[in-house]
Amino acid sequence: MPSRVIASCTFALSASLLLACGGPIFIIPGGALAGTVVTQPVDDWCFVTDWFVDLETRPEDPYSVELNYVVREGKLYVDPAEGRTWLEHIRRNPMVRVRFGDKVYPLEAVLVGRPGELEGFDTDRFIYRLDPRSS
Repeated sequence: MPSRVIASCTFALSASLLLACGGPIFIIPGGALAGTVVTQPVDDWCFVTDWFVDLETRPEDPYSVELNYVVREGKLYVDPAEGRTWLEHIRRNPMVRVRFGDKVYPLEAVLVGRPGELEGFDTDRFIYRLDPRSS
């Protein structure tokens, strides 16, 4: 089989897998997060044990990434580095969604710390708390 056919098949399979997953895969951004939407507000995130969270930004044209998160005193935090695409999206529209397992939670990103303001976070990053949506 010619290498061009193999490359085309590999690309088609990879593209199908990305579209089927309903979100990001490792370092490759995705679109809208697939899963069961949970509209009941979460007051305490201490139940999450995943290593990473999937975060969806830009509701009008969903863009999702997989990233680290922090839970402190039951609150969920993310700390984007300057220059990240998803940070720019949050600055324009704080409505986000996160996915843990197969559950998707609509949230709002609230800026709670500028670089160096909150102890225990990277000193060069903005800190956002992900709160239940107010509307």
